[in-house]
Amino acid sequence: MSNPLSFPLQMPDIEATIEQMAHDAAMQVLQPELAQMAAPSQANELVAPNPPENIALPADDQVRALARTLYGSDFPLLLPGQEDDGRAWASWVRGRWVAHRGAVERHLHLVERNRLFRIGQQWVSSRGRGPWREPLKPVDTARVVYNLVDKALDQRLQIMTDQRPGFKVEPTTVDPEEKRKAEARQIALEYQYDEQNMDNIRRTAGFWAQTDGVSFLHTYWDAEKGPWDARMADRHMFAKPLGDLATKVLRVEQVRVSSNATATDTPYYVIIREVLSATEAAWRYGVTGALASHNNDAIVGTSDLATDAGMNRWVLDQTTIGEGDRLRMQETVERFTIYVDRHPDLLPNGLQVVIVGDTMVSGPLPLLFGVIPVVPFRDGSADPSYYPRPIMEQWLDHQVRINALVSKWVDSVRVNAAGRFLTRAGTIVTETIVGGGTSLMEVNSGRALDDIMRPVPGFSVGNDCKELLNLEKKAFEDASGYNDTSRGQISGDASGRAILAAREQLERVFAPCVAAAATALTAWAKVQVAGMAFGYDVPRDLGAVGNSRPDLAHALTRDMFDGPVSLRVEPETLMPMPRVYRQFLLDSWLEKGVITQQQYLRRQPTAMVSDMDTPDEDQAARAKRICEALRLQQEPPEMRWQDNESIHQDVLEREIILRDDLDPLVIQAAQMRWGQLAQQAQMKQGGMPPQGGLSPMPEGNGGPSPFQPSPQTQPLATANPSVGGAPPQMVPTGIGQPPQMG
Repeated sequence: MSNPLSFPLQMPDIEATIEQMAHDAAMQVLQPELAQMAAPSQANELVAPNPPENIALPADDQVRALARTLYGSDFPLLLPGQEDDGRAWASWVRGRWVAHRGAVERHLHLVERNRLFRIGQQWVSSRGRGPWREPLKPVDTARVVYNLVDKALDQRLQIMTDQRPGFKVEPTTVDPEEKRKAEARQIALEYQYDEQNMDNIRRTAGFWAQTDGVSFLHTYWDAEKGPWDARMADRHMFAKPLGDLATKVLRVEQVRVSSNATATDTPYYVIIREVLSATEAAWRYGVTGALASHNNDAIVGTSDLATDAGMNRWVLDQTTIGEGDRLRMQETVERFTIYVDRHPDLLPNGLQVVIVGDTMVSGPLPLLFGVIPVVPFRDGSADPSYYPRPIMEQWLDHQVRINALVSKWVDSVRVNAAGRFLTRAGTIVTETIVGGGTSLMEVNSGRALDDIMRPVPGFSVGNDCKELLNLEKKAFEDASGYNDTSRGQISGDASGRAILAAREQLERVFAPCVAAAATALTAWAKVQVAGMAFGYDVPRDLGAVGNSRPDLAHALTRDMFDGPVSLRVEPETLMPMPRVYRQFLLDSWLEKGVITQQQYLRRQPTAMVSDMDTPDEDQAARAKRICEALRLQQEPPEMRWQDNESIHQDVLEREIILRDDLDPLVIQAAQMRWGQLAQQAQMKQGGMPPQGGLSPMPEGNGGPSPFQPSPQTQPLATANPSVGGAPPQMVPTGIGQPPQMG
C-alpha cells in the first residue's frame, strides 16, 4: 500500500534518503534498548520521574464526610468507580472553579480599571460591575491625561527589581552533614535563580502585582529541560533530558483558591485556569476534539461578570492583557490544574490533576513536590485579603483630580488663543484670506472700528488652580514615592549625610514592597528545594550559567535536599539603592581603600555595588564551595587573581586542614591549595602580574590534579600521629608551610 503522504523522489532528496536508511538500520539494531527507554504510555510518567503513588480515601465514614465538606460531594474519590475517570475529574475541577467565582469577581472588576489607568485610559466609569467605558465627551471640551500612574509604577518596578535577592541557607544544628546540605542548597538556589531567568520572572510578577494586588509564581517540572541522561551519553540522538524546574507567572484572573485563604492563611487547594489554542493542546498533549472553552466569534461587545462564562470571556476580551488578539479567531481549549494540599486524614501526600478540555492528561497524583507549587507575589498592600487591593489604588483620586485640573487649564488656553469678539449684525461683508494665516475683513459701517467690533476678555486659570495642581502632584508623589529622591536627585547639599537621609526616606516608602517580595521569594526558594528533592533522582552537575558565575559549578545529589535547614531571603538585599547612593558608596570605598582604583573605574559607569556589600562573605562562600569539591575529591575551580587569599586560607584550615576525620588525600589537597594561595599572595605583594610564575590548579586542561603529587612539589615532614600512614603533605617549593594538624 502506498503512503498517501509520500511524494515523488527528487534528486536533491537522495542524501536525505540515505540518511533515513542509515537511521532505520540503527533503529533495528538498537530496538531492544530503545524499547526500554520508550516514552511511557501513561501521561503521569511524563511529569513524574518517580513512580506515581495510588490516591485513595480511607473507608471511614467520618473521614469521607470531612472530604465532602472540604472538596464537595462530587469529589471523584468519594464516588465508586470514578477514581480514574477523566470526565469525573474534569467535572469536579470545573465545579470547584465556578464555586469560587463570587470571591474574585468584584476584585477582577477593579483590576481592569487599574490596568486601564496604567495604559492611560483614565476618563472611565462603569455602571455596577459593567464594563469600564469613557462617557461621551462634550464638544470642545478637553480630556487630558497627565499620566503619573504609569511613570510611578515603572520607576517603582525598576527600583524594586534592581537588587538581586540574597538567599541565606543555614543549618539548624552544628551537625557537619547538615552544614554540608545547607551549603549545597545555597548553591542550588543561586543556580536555579540564574537558570530560570528569575530577574525577568520577578519583573513580570511585579508588573502584574502593581495593578492587580497579587500575581503568582508557578513552579512545575519541565521534562524538556535539564542535561541529557548520562546513561545514554554515547548515543545522544536517542537520549532525552533529565528534566528540571521551571517557573512562570500567573495573573490574578488565572487563579482561584479555597475560601479559607487569606494573606496569612494558606489555601486548602489552588486551581489554575489557562487558555490554550486547540493547536497547542493537540501538539503538547495529543488532545483533539476536546470541547472548546470559548467560541471566539461570540467575543463581541463587553464583558459581563455576572456569569462564569462572562468572566472567561473577560479574560480574552481585555485590552490590557492582549490574549484576545493572540487567540482571537482561533478555537481555544481550557487547561485546568488543581493542587490539593496534604491533609493527615484525607490526603497525606496531597493531590494534583491536570485537565485539558474534558481529558485528564495527568493525575490523579500525589503532590510531586510535597507542597503546592504556587506562590503569591504581592505588592506590599496592607489589605489582609488573599486578593488584596494594590497600593496604586491609593493614588487614583489624586490622578483623577490632576487630570481634571490640567484639562481645565487646556480649555482656558484654547479659548483664549482662538479669541472672541462682539460686533453688530450685518457689519461683516466679506473676509479674504491673504495668506500666511492673514485675512482682511471688509465692514459695512460708517462707525469707528472700535465701536463696531470689540474683543471679549477671556478667563484664565488663577493662582488657586495652579496651587491646587501643585498640591495634588505633591500628594501623589508622597503616596507613590515618585519623587526627586527615588529619581536619584538630592536637593541642596549632596553630602554623605544628605544622601543617607534620602535613602532612609526611600526605605520607609518601599519597606512594605520589599517585605512582600522577600516573603514571596522565600516561599519560591522552598518550592525549588522541594522540587529538586523530587526530581534529582539522578545525580547531576550544575554547570555555570554562561561565564559569569563559575563558582556555581557543583555536583548535586538528592540527599542534599533532605532534612531541615533555615532558608530565607534577606529583605535588606532587596532594599532599593538609587544610583546617587551607589555612587556615594563607591566614592567612600575608594577613599577608605576598600576597593582599588581599577575596581572603582570598572564599577563606576553603572555604579555597581551589588556584590560589594559583604565582600568577605562572598569570598567565604566561594572558599566553602572549593572545600566541598576537595572533600568530594573533585577538581576545584581554578584560583582567581581576585581571590582574597587570607579568607580562603582561613576556610581551608577550619573546614579541612585542622580536622582529623577526613581522608588524608583530601587534607593533602587542601594543604596544596593553601600553599598556592600563599604563593599568589606573595606575587601580589611583589607587584607581579597574574600571568606566569604561579603553579595553577587547572580545571580540565590536563594539569596536575590536587590529589596526585606534582613534580613541582616536595614532601614536608609532619609530626601529627593522627594521620597514620597518610602520604606526606605537599606544598609548592619555595613558599611557606601550611598549618599543621594537632
